[in-house]
Amino acid sequence: MTLQQLRDFLAVVEQGSFRQAARILDVSQAGLTNSVKALESSLGGSLLARSGRGVHLTDAGHRLYARAILIDREARRAEDEVRQMHGHETGTVDVAIGPSMTALLLPRVVADFRARFPKVELRLTSGFFEQILPSLQLGQVDFAVTSVPDEGAGGGLVSTPLLQTRLGVVARKGHPMADARSLRELTDCEWVVMGPPGRPGGTIVRFFEDNGLPAPKAAVRCESFAQVMALVNSTDLLALVPRVMLDQGLLGSLVVPVELDEHAHSFEICLVRRAEASLTPAAAAFAAMCESCSRIIAGMGR
Repeated sequence: MTLQQLRDFLAVVEQGSFRQAARILDVSQAGLTNSVKALESSLGGSLLARSGRGVHLTDAGHRLYARAILIDREARRAEDEVRQMHGHETGTVDVAIGPSMTALLLPRVVADFRARFPKVELRLTSGFFEQILPSLQLGQVDFAVTSVPDEGAGGGLVSTPLLQTRLGVVARKGHPMADARSLRELTDCEWVVMGPPGRPGGTIVRFFEDNGLPAPKAAVRCESFAQVMALVNSTDLLALVPRVMLDQGLLGSLVVPVELDEHAHSFEICLVRRAEASLTPAAAAFAAMCESCSRIIAGMGR
């Protein structure tokens, strides 16, 4: 089994066919087929089942696929790390960022990172913790900056606390309930929420439960702050968002806080990475920038 054979195997799986994978890799289909057959021969069994609709993984193929992703990613990290240690600052840094930190953090750190590592490609993905977790576990990202559930990030992962998110209710200017002072006054309102209930993005459910109130009326569930704010700006929907985003003017001038006596449960934003994986110099530098900037943001939210 060779690294190239594993990479050929990954390409076929990800492209769904030998023909498309060969086109992407710019190799002959026959050569690619032989490479995968040699891998199967060395492992003593089939990894892919062929059909008129392409290929799909066998049970053994599924097992190998997860490990092959890690092997390929670690090999590329090793190449990047050694080159960067020798002064050749090239390669990639893959980072997953939660929705709130996408708005708060990225504008403050990306320009500095690009100035420091102009030849390193920064690849960013966004999502909630539940969406980011598989990429972390499979080694598809170097690290993540995201809200972490109360029970922690999970086994095999290391979390470095960055800041605590203080959440607040927001509404459009002129909303009939903008002057409400008690959460009970908002029980008949409809809400736009982010993420699944009970997790960092769905804290509004817990907010109502903690105050002995019936579940809120979640009218719309979104995956980005852009969607949330577009709806809050133009409708009577309410939302629960990180207060620092409002304080920093990131939600626009059409949104106002609803100053309630009750305080919503907060969540910790952490830098999360795999315990056994070391960061390349470029990834470590970007992580350090994220940590430093998070301390500044935390100070703004006090």
